[in-house]
Amino acid sequence: MDNFVVQIDETMGLLCNLDRVIDAKCRDYGCGFELSAREIHTLEAIVNHPSLNATELTELLGFQKGTFSKVARRLEQRGLIQRYQNEENRKEIFFRCTSLGDKAYQGHYRFHEQRSSAAYQRFRHYTPEEQQVILRFLSDYIQYLKDYF
Repeated sequence: MDNFVVQIDETMGLLCNLDRVIDAKCRDYGCGFELSAREIHTLEAIVNHPSLNATELTELLGFQKGTFSKVARRLEQRGLIQRYQNEENRKEIFFRCTSLGDKAYQGHYRFHEQRSSAAYQRFRHYTPEEQQVILRFLSDYIQYLKDYF
């Protein structure tokens, strides 16, 4: 096997393992209870993509349908999001953030500003062209992983 491919596989494996460790940590982002990374990132997707329905959010997050439903139900039970349907199409389910959810969303951004600012500085040195190569690579690697499903 090509040495570059071996290095990519090892590096991406480490990245995925670190992501699992981080995902297991729960934090209170200012809403009064702890949320997992999966929960706060689901909330973030709902806020950042208000026009997407449940199916589209599931795809955006890379979740299976059951996983998204479970996470959304927990967020809804905690009062962070509300489920609704459009009058024109009662079949599709949409979500919106509540004021408590907005508090968690804002707290999540404050957390990243405080915790990740040094890392974000390291990312800024890449030229726009390098950024595009990195994003294309990550997109290709995501597709590679999806091919295993």
